[in-house]
Amino acid sequence: MTIALANLAAILAWDLARVTSTQALMGDAMWGGASAFVSVALAFLLLPPVEHLFGLTSDITLLELSDLNRPLLKRLQLEAPGTYHHSMVVGSLAEAAAEAIGANSLLARVSAYYHDIGKLSKPEYYAENEPASSRSRHDKLAPSMSALVVKSHIHEGKDLARKMRLPRAVQDAIPEHHGTMVMAFFYHKALELDPAARREDYCYPGPKPRSKENAILMLADGVEGASRALAQPTPSRIRGLVSRIIDERVQQGQLDECGLTFQDLARIREAFFPVLTAIFHVRKPYPVMPRARSRSDADFRRESS
Repeated sequence: MTIALANLAAILAWDLARVTSTQALMGDAMWGGASAFVSVALAFLLLPPVEHLFGLTSDITLLELSDLNRPLLKRLQLEAPGTYHHSMVVGSLAEAAAEAIGANSLLARVSAYYHDIGKLSKPEYYAENEPASSRSRHDKLAPSMSALVVKSHIHEGKDLARKMRLPRAVQDAIPEHHGTMVMAFFYHKALELDPAARREDYCYPGPKPRSKENAILMLADGVEGASRALAQPTPSRIRGLVSRIIDERVQQGQLDECGLTFQDLARIREAFFPVLTAIFHVRKPYPVMPRARSRSDADFRRESS
C-alpha cells in the first residue's frame, strides 16, 4: 500500500505538471497502482533464491521460522520436551539481551529456538529430558563416551539444519553457542579416573561465537542451564550467577571474536536479570479455610486409626 501511494503521488505530480488529460491521468494511476502490487509479489517470489544465493537472512524468513507450529519445533516439543522448554527460555533471554544492546533480537530468538535441535537424535542423554526420579544414563558410561555423546548434538544439529534448509545465520548458531568450552563435569570425572586425561578430548569443537547474536546465545544458554541448579533462586543469587557465567566466558576467551564490549556485557547482564527473576518467581501458598483444614485433619486421623 505504501508503494502504491508513493507511485500515485509521483504520477500525479508528473502528469499535472505536463497538463495531462484526465483520461490519461487515470490510466497512469491505474498502471502505477498495479505495478506496486506486482513488484511486491515479485519480491516475495525472488526472496528465497536471493537469500540462498547471497547467504542473507531476512526478517520475513526469521518470522516464519519463529512459528512454534513448524514441524521441527513441534517434533522438539514432543520428543524432547525439556530441551524445547529450555530453548524457549533461552529465546526470551537472548531476545531481551539483544534488544538491550541494539543487536538483531529476532535473529537471537530464532537461533535460540533451533540451537539444540541436534539433541533430537538422543534426547534421553541430556539432563533436561531425564525424569527426576531416574538415574542418569551417563552413570553407566565412561566420561570419554559421555563427552562424545553430548558433543554429537553439535554435528547432528548442523546436519539436521542443512537438511531442513535453515538460514546460514541460524546454522552458525548451533556450533558457536558452545564455542570451544570444556565439558567440565565429564572432564573432572575423567581426571578422577585418569589424571592424564586430555582436556582437548572434553572440549566442544567450536568455533567461538563470531557475531553478537551468537555470543548472546552462548551466555543465555549458560545462564539458563546453571540457574536450574540453584537451590534457592533468590534475586541476589540469580544476579550473582549471571555475573559469574559472563565473567567465566570472558576469562575463557570465548567472546574474543564477537565484537561485544564491556558496556554491552553490562547491559546484557541487566537484561537477563528480570527475565530470570520472573521465571523463578514463587507464589505464596494460598491460605486454607479453617473449616476445610479441620475436616482434612479429621480425615487424616480416621485414616491413621
